[in-house]
Amino acid sequence: MKKKLVLIIISLIVVFLVGLLFIMHKETNTIILKSDVFTYELGEEISADVSDYLKDADSTKNINEYKIITDDFKVVDNKLVINKEKPEVGEHALSIVYKKLSKNVIIKVVDTTSPEFTTFEEKIRIEESSEEVDLTNYFDATDLAEVKITVEGDYDLTKAGDYVVDVIATDSSKNKTEKKSTITVYKKETVKETPVAKQESNRNTSSNKEESKPSTNNNTSSPKPETPSPRYRKDISDTYITQINAYRKANGLNELPVTAEAQAEADRRAKEISTYYSHDGVGYGFGEIIGNGSIGVDFIVAWKNSPSHNATMLRDHTVAMAASVYEYNNKWYTIVSFRMDY
Repeated sequence: MKKKLVLIIISLIVVFLVGLLFIMHKETNTIILKSDVFTYELGEEISADVSDYLKDADSTKNINEYKIITDDFKVVDNKLVINKEKPEVGEHALSIVYKKLSKNVIIKVVDTTSPEFTTFEEKIRIEESSEEVDLTNYFDATDLAEVKITVEGDYDLTKAGDYVVDVIATDSSKNKTEKKSTITVYKKETVKETPVAKQESNRNTSSNKEESKPSTNNNTSSPKPETPSPRYRKDISDTYITQINAYRKANGLNELPVTAEAQAEADRRAKEISTYYSHDGVGYGFGEIIGNGSIGVDFIVAWKNSPSHNATMLRDHTVAMAASVYEYNNKWYTIVSFRMDY
């Protein structure tokens, strides 16, 4: 009887321990998330490390068996990169999977950052004229999203005077940056022509021969300097490549080679933005930073001081670059094209 009772007790203990082990195994292999929704700012790196999404990931056993499954992203260098056919801002889906278990996660990308002006003329002088002038050519702004520049306010280019206008840079997420600029419309200066003295001919009355008349030009006014023909300034663009590569190296990044493909893209876009200043024409697979301003302006300093431009110069996923400076109408239109690896 006692032997039978002992066997029953041992059996109950075994059943209890097996049940306890099953419960513990089940608890340590469930998927417990920190949150169902993770929010990232546009341009911020999105982690592909599954432990960043699990609660108490350090104590989770078999962490390597947990996987991220998604159609909205692809994995590059342990980062989630949004597929090109999908808009970056918005909600994107992924699943955390462990064996037969799965939990859905929403990655929410928001854009709350306003554009930054990289070229801004606080004072603009325009000759009085009835011709239309695209004032947006005097300004440039950058952002990770598409930027549109508008000029608002009352001004009259046919009437001399000072006009204060609002220059507004708006990105596709409706974030705005606004600054004021003064347009000075001045009267066209009239140049008075210096009369040319007439040279009278002297005739010898005692001879049939006529003395020759010397041709005399008494106009002492200097000719107006001509605007140089449009041209590429390779001497300047080469210095941008050197400076950007040195900047990347100082920040622990690889230097980028200049390829024929990237150079063709940069030259095409530099000439293009001299007549239509926009990011609209950027080639597939390329990123770019652009600028325009007076001859001699230092774009590198402006780009370093702009978070979005700076991020583009220091981007990891870049395999080549090229720079081009197009000098047109006494201005520099500058672009650096970056070839991405995806």
